[in-house]
Amino acid sequence: MYNVITIADAILKIAKEAGRSLTPMQLMKLVYIAHGWSLGLGRGDLFQDRIEAWKYGPVIPDLYHATKVWGRGGIPFDRIVGQIEVDKDTEKFLREVFGKYGNMNGITLSNLTHKSDTPWDQVYREGVFNIEIPDSVIEAHYKKLLHERSPNTPASQPN
Repeated sequence: MYNVITIADAILKIAKEAGRSLTPMQLMKLVYIAHGWSLGLGRGDLFQDRIEAWKYGPVIPDLYHATKVWGRGGIPFDRIVGQIEVDKDTEKFLREVFGKYGNMNGITLSNLTHKSDTPWDQVYREGVFNIEIPDSVIEAHYKKLLHERSPNTPASQPN
């Protein structure tokens, strides 16, 4: 298991290889979605950092504070800060997630995480701050999504 910054760095490196710039919102949602699929597919936690239900969706506070300086702009490629590399299996998994979701803009990704009955929808309460979204709720949601997928879809693929 890694910290959220290491996972974010790995996704930024994958985006760089693909010639894509990511905004803080895109990166936040990609990290969250990757964590969800990791739990749903039985891979376990990608990270143990707290995930909270904020007004505009699920947020990992440590990642938010590390990337908020870029606002709505792209995070520069030279701002990859992690010193720890992820293992090959985790990198492959993150590449699969990026392959499915990496071309989506921040609004589209945000809409995916705000749908009715998503973990965010289940725990968010207007005007209440610091509400944690438990991994158990995230895991149950992504297992449900996996179950709803066609039987022809390989379970190892996050789509």
